[in-house]
Amino acid sequence: MFGFAYIVEGMSITPRPLTLERDRFGGAGPIMVWGGVSQHHRTELVDIAGNLNAVHYRKDTLLPHVVPFLQAHPDMTLQHDNATSHTARSVHDFLQDRNVSVLPWPAKSPVLNPIEHIWDLLDRRARSIPPRNVWELAGDLVEEWGNISQQELANLVLSMRRRCT
Repeated sequence: MFGFAYIVEGMSITPRPLTLERDRFGGAGPIMVWGGVSQHHRTELVDIAGNLNAVHYRKDTLLPHVVPFLQAHPDMTLQHDNATSHTARSVHDFLQDRNVSVLPWPAKSPVLNPIEHIWDLLDRRARSIPPRNVWELAGDLVEEWGNISQQELANLVLSMRRRCT
């Protein structure tokens, strides 16, 4: 599985939302990663161990990666989907305690979500040379994450405005 987060800058709905999505990658085995992108920025791609429940989401994703990134960019808004690990009261309270603004996101709306397109791009690139094991897959994902141009990310992020109007 993959986890991604993205930051959208300069949207008319709200400045720079952040989202988290997951998908499954077959072949070498499941893996979960988190990464953030925006029109002008990207985070490193981070391996997330285990299943993503509310406790792990707070401890392994929000606290070490999302919150520091948002603190470095205080005008950004968190956007994540309606997965139970994201909507748990403990996650809501955690984000509220850290003054993280969260953008409401409609359920089952992948067409609106640029991360689905970023996921597809990364998936196609990572599958171009099939990995032999999970460790090779993780390395390939990190490499391909870095190979996606910032312009490609910006184009996908900016396309959200068109899909939301």
